[in-house]
Amino acid sequence: MRASKCALGMVGAALVGGLTLSAANASEYPTRPIQMIVAYGAGGSTDTVARIFAKYAEERLGERVVVVNKPGAGGELGWVHLANAKPDGYTIGLINSPVVEVYPITRAETVGYDYDDIRPLANLITDPGVLAVSADSPYQTLDDFVSAVEQQPESISVSHEGVGGDDHLAALNFAREAGIDLNFVSFNGNAEASAALRGGHIDAFEGNMSEAAAQIQEGNVRALAVWSDERMPDIPDVPTGVEQGYDVVAAASRGLAVPAGVPQAVYDRLLEVTRAVVEDEAFRTEVKNLNMPLNPMYGDAYEDFLDDSHDRLEALWEQDPWIEQ
Repeated sequence: MRASKCALGMVGAALVGGLTLSAANASEYPTRPIQMIVAYGAGGSTDTVARIFAKYAEERLGERVVVVNKPGAGGELGWVHLANAKPDGYTIGLINSPVVEVYPITRAETVGYDYDDIRPLANLITDPGVLAVSADSPYQTLDDFVSAVEQQPESISVSHEGVGGDDHLAALNFAREAGIDLNFVSFNGNAEASAALRGGHIDAFEGNMSEAAAQIQEGNVRALAVWSDERMPDIPDVPTGVEQGYDVVAAASRGLAVPAGVPQAVYDRLLEVTRAVVEDEAFRTEVKNLNMPLNPMYGDAYEDFLDDSHDRLEALWEQDPWIEQ
């Protein structure tokens, strides 16, 4: 469905705006700076990944890649800008899954973009979720935590960064898998949530591994589970939820996308550059130093990954809408 829509978008762009490129012009792309939209503020993990990528990409493109922050509405404003940009290859963006798929599902009538308005290019990072408690918490294992919640439903508090975000959905999926009722508490960022955890204001922290790894390694918090298929090298002593009997795999993926309708020759050129950046050892070292797990997926593979995520979220929403949480 997405592929056919992208194809129609390309034809429409050619007929209406004359945006198709000749082979000669495509080979010259780019001839001016490229704008990279980041749907969150400067200094956050998404912005950091974008700026690192941009630095290495412009070396290969021969033009500047200018990161433009367009925060607001939990990412929606930035993705609206990306989706509605002229599909000529001079506007690309970083998208965050599952959030980019969530808004067209939960607010189909009011959201400013459609899921098919954005064409995935390549995934860069897949940052698994982590459930952690303070170092002095009585909960030593995930089973301890579940038992406590069963005895006191809705009294055990867990942080997240907003309803429908990856943290909230990870904790919500865990609660449904375990058959428990948690008390969800929203914070403006994981730094704020971590401080609340250390201060004893909440019982547990749900966030991304890259944001919690240092505290776990230093012993400031105790991770009860990482929501990945297998244990993560940066926190090898933390068991997965799956190996503890809870079938939960949840992560925040950060990847590149373009407006649907970008000429295929331009798309292929961006894909070629992205592959080269990801294979650059210097780029890999910078990302690794931030505890961000590289998980490259290119073209159709990334599109299939997002389509599967979208379908699962849509089914979850139809079964039991989480907007009330």
